[in-house]
Amino acid sequence: MSDFFPNAWHIARREYLTRVRSRSFFIVTLVLALVGVGLAMLPLGIRMLEGENQRHLAVYLPDSSVPAATATALEAVLDSASGTDGPDYVVTMVGDPQAARAEVREGGLDGLLTIARDDGGDLSYVLYTDEGLTGGTPTAVRTAVYQVSVGDRLQRAGVGSEAGQILAPAPVEVQQSDPSALDPEENFGARYLFAMALVILTFMAVITYGTWVASSVAEEKSSRVMELLITAATPRQLLGGKVLGTGAAGLTQYLVVVVASILGFAVQRVLADRLYGSGGNQIEGIDLAVLLPFGIFFLAGFMLYATLYAALGSMANRQEEVQQVTGPMIFIGMIGYFAAFIGLNTPDAAWIQALSLVPFFSPYLLPARTILSSVAPWEWVVAAIAMAVFLVAALSIAARIYAAGVLLYGQRPSFRSMFRAVRVDR
Repeated sequence: MSDFFPNAWHIARREYLTRVRSRSFFIVTLVLALVGVGLAMLPLGIRMLEGENQRHLAVYLPDSSVPAATATALEAVLDSASGTDGPDYVVTMVGDPQAARAEVREGGLDGLLTIARDDGGDLSYVLYTDEGLTGGTPTAVRTAVYQVSVGDRLQRAGVGSEAGQILAPAPVEVQQSDPSALDPEENFGARYLFAMALVILTFMAVITYGTWVASSVAEEKSSRVMELLITAATPRQLLGGKVLGTGAAGLTQYLVVVVASILGFAVQRVLADRLYGSGGNQIEGIDLAVLLPFGIFFLAGFMLYATLYAALGSMANRQEEVQQVTGPMIFIGMIGYFAAFIGLNTPDAAWIQALSLVPFFSPYLLPARTILSSVAPWEWVVAAIAMAVFLVAALSIAARIYAAGVLLYGQRPSFRSMFRAVRVDR
């Protein structure tokens, strides 16, 4: 190990400084940071564009036999059905339906509900709104008027004040067989988006910065610089320095984007709390402690992919051949990416659990499963051991391919040549 780091460190330092000092690196990093801030602020922006989380509904009662309390009951049912995350409904009585219709057309009201009695004595409803049949207000009103009509029928049948108690919802206490398991319904939307974000971050880092490493190696080989470097350092030192330097530059850019996104999210939370109160943000049920094991597996997985990308890049003679030789790694990365998205919907499936122990896929699947379901501690341990073994094996194999890549200059890259390179130790 002592004869590995001196040369590898110098190579890594050169690669890192060459990357981060370029103007294109600065511009791309700045643009990505601004995009990250914009995405973090997106929920607040959408909410501000939609306006306040409140809908105004006017009620007109042309029939004197319909009690005025019907409007109050309707408002109570609407708010109860919408829950804490739904809109607040403000129901007001109006005496001029034409003026109320005009206000609906102008956008001042979300709808005008006319409540009368039909020939059979039941309540009848006509909703005037600019929303479609599947809009929020028509859907909520259709659900609410059913309970209002049932309550009215009970009162006409002589049930009287007990009608409200009959229609009151009954609480259900849920007792889980596994107390440590996450509640699948507790803020599932936020946890799903959080898991999806980690999967996308991992995939982008593997593909983008892995290609960086491969392209950098191919560039040195095409310019014959590698032939000079290999006389001063071993293939293992060159490979390690290339992976560490170029990978560190990519992770630096990634870190800037992640920090900018976190700051944007923090600002979004403060603004949402001040504009909409403490309920402006719903992050309950998200255990941010998962970021620690995610970071460890993210770095380990990145090193695994980057090492193999560098080895494959050494087989290319020109930049145009990089995509060809790195195709297998791109394919493996996409398998993990798509498997993770399937796993977001079925995190407890047996094949998802088995796949999450494979080092190429565990950076995608284990954090996502932890956020959406539960992962046993032994799964983390097995995945960590497998990742360590694969990293050591990948470094050994990649060093052999890297060393053979210098000797294969001018030859067309093929799987047969790579296989021969793996069998020979240099």
